[in-house]
Order: sequence, then structure tokens, then C-alpha cells
Amino acid sequence: MPVILIQPPIRPFVRQFIRRITWPSAAVTGTATASIIESDVVTGGKTIILTLSGDTWVTAGASFDAQRQNIINGLDSAQSELTGWNNEVRDKEVVTAVVRTSDTVVTITLSASAAYDITAQETITVTIPNTALAAWPSDITAQPTFTVAIVGGGYIQTTSMTLVGVGH
Repeated sequence: MPVILIQPPIRPFVRQFIRRITWPSAAVTGTATASIIESDVVTGGKTIILTLSGDTWVTAGASFDAQRQNIINGLDSAQSELTGWNNEVRDKEVVTAVVRTSDTVVTITLSASAAYDITAQETITVTIPNTALAAWPSDITAQPTFTVAIVGGGYIQTTSMTLVGVGH
């Protein structure tokens, strides 16, 4: 077998064919991510903005519309309360809440979730499904995660006591 040696003059030639691969990413911003509390989720109207870098959303129209539910399904809480994010927000959000604002931006405006009631802070991770992306073959976990802070039940517990037969 012949042995082929690559001489130094060939290395620059080979180097020009090496392409640097950039991994796409997604940033999570919006009014829901800055500081959101339980009552904000109940009221609705907060936004989650997903901005892609290194890829684009599938084309507007039927292709994107078919991905709206998949995008909603990617809004996942690390907690699993019965009346928490996964059951009351993610699983009940309407697809029309998801809007393709541009080739790289999607805005989700949260609907009111009257039954949302948590007992501990929730951490939400956004995973963008590869089916919603124009080119990248894998899901993208958007950064950063965000939290929903708990708010008390809105009442003050009081105790009353009647003293009988004291101090006659």
C-alpha cells in the first residue's frame, strides 16, 4: 500500500474546506420571564418571547400553524402540581396564543388560567421542537429558564377565643 503524506503546503488548502459549525440557540424573554407571580398567570396577558439564533422558524402559514401546539407543549414546569403550570397553563393554552412575529421570533401571550394555584415556586423550561425549526434536526432548549413565584392565598388566618368564668 502506498503511503500518502500531507505536506505543509497542502494544509491551507484543506483548511479552506473545513466549515465551522454553529449550533443554533434560543433566548427566552418577555413580560412573563422578567418577574411573574401566580396572580399574573391567573390574570393572563403576560408574554413569552422566543428568539432564535442560527436557525429560523418554519415558514409562516400552514407550516407554522401546524407547529403551534408543539411549541406550547415545550413550555414545561419542573414541578407537577395538580393545579400547576403543566395542567392549567401548558395543557389548556390555545394555539392562537402563539404568533410568528418574524422569521426568528415567536411571541406567546398567555391566556388567563383561573384555576392556576401553586403551593411552591415553579421553574419553567422552554424546549423548542425541531419540527418548528426550518433546518436544525434537534430540539433546542431555550435559555434562560424562568420561575413563577407563589403568592399566598390572600387571607389572614385569625383565631378567636372566648374566656368564660374568668375575673368574676
